[in-house]
Amino acid sequence: MHDDLQELNLTFPLIPTGAKETPLSLKRLLYKGGTALRTDQAEKAIQEGWLGEVQPDRIELVSLIHASINTLLTAGGSRTTARAQIREISTFFEWGDGNHANLSLTGVIKSYIDWSEYLLRRVRIKKDLKQGSAYNHARMVGQLLDDVLDRTKPVLTATRIKRPTTRKTVQGVKADKQNLQETFAFGRLLQDICDGTPLDIIWNAPIVRIPMQQGGNIEFRFGREAAPDHARKQSEVYKSRERVLEYKNDRSLNNHFRMNMVNLRIQSELLMFIGQTGMNLTQAHNLPLRRFSFSSDINGYKVREYKHRRKGEVLFEIFTEYRGHFERYLEWRRQIFGKAEQRLFPFIRQDGVREEKKVQFSSVKNACKKASVTWVPPSTLRGTRVNWILRRSNDPDLTAEMAQHHIKTLLSDYETPSQQRAASEIIRFHFRTDPSLNDEAILLAVAPGECNGVPKRSADKPLSATEPDCRRPSGCLWCDHHRDIDSLDYVWSMACFRHLKTLELSKASPKNKRDQSIHPAEHAIKKLGEKLKVFQNSNSTRREWVEEALARLEEGYYHEQWSYLIESLEGSVK
Repeated sequence: MHDDLQELNLTFPLIPTGAKETPLSLKRLLYKGGTALRTDQAEKAIQEGWLGEVQPDRIELVSLIHASINTLLTAGGSRTTARAQIREISTFFEWGDGNHANLSLTGVIKSYIDWSEYLLRRVRIKKDLKQGSAYNHARMVGQLLDDVLDRTKPVLTATRIKRPTTRKTVQGVKADKQNLQETFAFGRLLQDICDGTPLDIIWNAPIVRIPMQQGGNIEFRFGREAAPDHARKQSEVYKSRERVLEYKNDRSLNNHFRMNMVNLRIQSELLMFIGQTGMNLTQAHNLPLRRFSFSSDINGYKVREYKHRRKGEVLFEIFTEYRGHFERYLEWRRQIFGKAEQRLFPFIRQDGVREEKKVQFSSVKNACKKASVTWVPPSTLRGTRVNWILRRSNDPDLTAEMAQHHIKTLLSDYETPSQQRAASEIIRFHFRTDPSLNDEAILLAVAPGECNGVPKRSADKPLSATEPDCRRPSGCLWCDHHRDIDSLDYVWSMACFRHLKTLELSKASPKNKRDQSIHPAEHAIKKLGEKLKVFQNSNSTRREWVEEALARLEEGYYHEQWSYLIESLEGSVK
């Protein structure tokens, strides 16, 4: 062994570790087979001599890699990135050990190129690795080697691994709706968890049953599920009851079951917060608790840190309906943790686990399995929110501002093409610009149904009903060119439109006794009711459509054409 190896420090003091974690080090890279073991196992194997002697030809390369990563950290670089670099370079060395590769400073470039071919074989032949993953592995190791070797041209360009094309896959109407349905179901589950874990449940209940909006409940139990009392020995029954009583009397967060219930609620609240604000997971997780102040905005509230006599910077924006839920969580959180805890989302970690460790959402994933609901990760929640706002507003600049992105980033990385939206835009474009299309051409109406885009008032239109002008959906109800569509989707959309007009009417100012006029919304409600009645009395299939549409409406499951407006009005009515 080299004499200077005793003084060689390959650890990373700037990367924090938990009390039970082994500090990260590149020392195991110096031994053949060292990277095949976990960090703690490798450290023990080195101390006891199981890995043999140090490979002297690796010392210079490993030392320079260590210096490169440490320089990044000293300059304020991300510790998450540094952990990823250590993981990737260890994977590269593990492959090198298994393939007798030259891992010295002079031979590492050839070994890197051979490793890139191995990654390509996995992509093209074994098909157990995606092209994007192969590119990311090769890119991260290549950047380290470029820095170590002072290369002006990236070593990645010497390989056959290329950045995958960023072409987006257009989703069909069915897939688009399915993704939204899964996200809505996941959101309802998060709401159920938050509603079903109040303080009395957290402190007292050894069995937590959370009722779900979709029906049924999910159950969490303190300890293992035991047989009925009559099927057990009396001594076992007494011990079980003593444990439950001890659990109820222990008003601390040390119990594993109570810890899981608290973490389940906090994880659910964090996911709801991300869905509301569009903040990324790392930002939201590290957000400190502050004295929040709310200032009204067009679509909700701007949330700032309260500062006497002046406004602080905007921390995040939320929708109107979320404020009550958020304030309820803050009070729940205060009762659980008191004033000492300074994190907004204070997950309870097991002893020895560092606070900054990435959240795995294991409690919520377990709840998803129990409820048979698809797990939706934070990145997907953010993407769904961005696309929902973009489709509703049709304003990329506004959406980019709300999502805190540059508009180029929004359109290239977050926007998901919609076949339904594109088809509607194409139809309208051709109808406006193609002179060969006559007045009989069919296109989507602003209300549920189809039309030719030329408004023509019906003879039976009431005096105070909305005039047809191809801008206001209510006007379509008294237009001669409007056509019904024979489908469940159309019936569902009509039922939701009627519900929207009912909400609109409920917000209208009360009339005085001398005013005998009829509100336009009343005409629309009556007309839509007549249309639904025609469908219901037509045949058994159409009757089932009406029943299904009304059932969805009762469940709060609204057609995407009207959901935004309905949810906004329902929030203001409350």
